[in-house]
Amino acid sequence: MERRQYTSIAKTLHWTMALAIICAWIAGYYSSTLSLPQKIQTDSIMLHKSIATITLFLLAARIPWRLTHGAPAASCGVPSLERAAARVGHLLLYLCMLALPLSGWLWSSAAGYRIPVAGLFFLPPLMDKTPALAPIFKQVHIYLAYAIAILVCGHVLMALKHYFVDRSDSLESMLPSCFVRRRDGREQKERSPAG
Repeated sequence: MERRQYTSIAKTLHWTMALAIICAWIAGYYSSTLSLPQKIQTDSIMLHKSIATITLFLLAARIPWRLTHGAPAASCGVPSLERAAARVGHLLLYLCMLALPLSGWLWSSAAGYRIPVAGLFFLPPLMDKTPALAPIFKQVHIYLAYAIAILVCGHVLMALKHYFVDRSDSLESMLPSCFVRRRDGREQKERSPAG
């Protein structure tokens, strides 16, 4: 029988990363766009880095898990073009999830700033302090931040479209078990072609 749900570990990694990315994005946006007192701005940048670096460790666990456990079978009736677009979207999302914190790490390294991980320890610099390169890495980091925001919004919109328009169970396959609708025998019978 085909698996219709992601594993508990995949769900935990997915939702933990989603929360970390959203919180890091908000903290980064807040600290880089608002005129704040120096102490508050410094604290918000450190908070941004502390959260963002966690995604690297989560990604180091998530990618091998995804490669070895795969995804549940796709719902019947999903057009092949839509399946292909979903694969491309997921690939771009994974690339951004890796490139975004790495570009921030390079930016901080080039600028000579330390990079905290959850406030517990610091990452080593990826390069010697090179102030001339810091603005380049900063710009790359900003572009990637907006790219991941667009990809995450697209991901959410497609999940909602599948759920509300297509009546697909693909959204439920990633939801924690307590949020998944329980289907009794009568509903299953109604859904079956022979019913």
